Amino acid sequence: MNCPRCNASVNMQMNRCSQCGQSIQVYKKAVRISNSLYNEGLEKARIRDLSGAADTLTRCLTYYKRNVNARNLLGLVYYEMGEIVAALTQWILSKNLCDENNEADYYIDSIQSNPHVLENWSLTIKKYNTALQSAKQGNEDLAIIQLKKVVNISPNFVRAQQLIALMYIIIGDEGKALNHLVRAKKTDVGNTLTNRYIKLLEGANKNVEKAVEKKAAATERKVFKGDNNVTVSHIGSYEKEKPRAFPFINVLIGVVIGLFVGIGLIMPTLSNKYNEDKASEVTNYGEKLADKDSKIKSLEYEKGNLESHIAELERQLAEANEDTSLSAAEIYQKILAAYKQYNDGDKAKALAAVAEIDMSGIEDKTAKDIVKEIQSQDAANASDEVFEKGRTAYNSGKYDEAKNYFDQALEINKDNFDAIYFYGRLYHKQGDKEKAEEYYNRIIEDYPECSRVREAKARLAELGVRVD
Repeated sequence: MNCPRCNASVNMQMNRCSQCGQSIQVYKKAVRISNSLYNEGLEKARIRDLSGAADTLTRCLTYYKRNVNARNLLGLVYYEMGEIVAALTQWILSKNLCDENNEADYYIDSIQSNPHVLENWSLTIKKYNTALQSAKQGNEDLAIIQLKKVVNISPNFVRAQQLIALMYIIIGDEGKALNHLVRAKKTDVGNTLTNRYIKLLEGANKNVEKAVEKKAAATERKVFKGDNNVTVSHIGSYEKEKPRAFPFINVLIGVVIGLFVGIGLIMPTLSNKYNEDKASEVTNYGEKLADKDSKIKSLEYEKGNLESHIAELERQLAEANEDTSLSAAEIYQKILAAYKQYNDGDKAKALAAVAEIDMSGIEDKTAKDIVKEIQSQDAANASDEVFEKGRTAYNSGKYDEAKNYFDQALEINKDNFDAIYFYGRLYHKQGDKEKAEEYYNRIIEDYPECSRVREAKARLAELGVRVD
């Protein structure tokens, strides 16, 4: 277990970190609760109560997000339920938390090494989303056609099995709905939604059985008691069979009728086969048409967004080019570069880039909105994230890399006293006592109430500097 403050390794038997003195009693309790919930989730997963296991493991990670075993198990649970995107998310997070001897490496490699599997999952997700949209629009038949392909490709995709069952319930085909619910229950025995649908269908089937029994009782033959208490059932009138006058003719008539009956049975079968083939062609055509229509609408929407974005950029560049000082054009270029970094996920660099831009001469609303969106990120949090990377590099002895991270953290938030303190530690390690003393004194003078003051004074004492 590592200290939540300085990330140093600590003993579970201790109440404080030997490196920084941080109390870890509450932290230890959270880790113990997390481990207990992991064990509970493991037991549920073993009996295939996957939804229950997912819920328990999610609560487990709220107590201790660095529980790598819980993340790996949660990924496996999601994978078994057909949620491959959620599974990969958990395994990637696990790999980032622990890069060595991690089972997540094997899980990720086993999927990435087979492009066919990823292709199938991508197709499955697209078809499921299309079917879900059709279901929301009230087009149950088209949704069923699309979901059939989904469950054929991925039979353990619980959400798809539940959705196709719901579609069958809506159109009144309860038998097929129950079949799909049974398949979903085999994958996840404790799923609340699946069990609710099954209970609903079982209740409906009992009502049908009662109605059939009532109808059978109403049409039962009449029974009465005779004079000698002998039970007699009324079975209708009796007529003596008349002798057949022409047995041979009857046989011929029977043969002719048999031929007609045979033809009558064969022709509908052939006709039905022909009709089924035609219906299948129509269904496939309808599905292709629906997919094509969906793609066309999606492309039209994307085209509209692109045209709008291009027009806005052209307008901004035209206005910027009219400025003879060229400062406006340069500012727009910086804003667009920062926005690209922001969209690429490098929010810390985007925030640092925006901090250097002078927006006083910019009147364009779009440019201001972009800057506002980037600045809406918490600078302190972004600075802390970069600082943590620097501290990891520092602990690994990579001082040049650590210095770069500390520079970035202070660019984003100049008051990040942790970064200032570790600057002093870095120079202290490298033997530059003057620089180290400068940064230690900066902590004491500029941030007298922060948690690093006591440590800064201790480090100055190590350097032989007297502190009042």
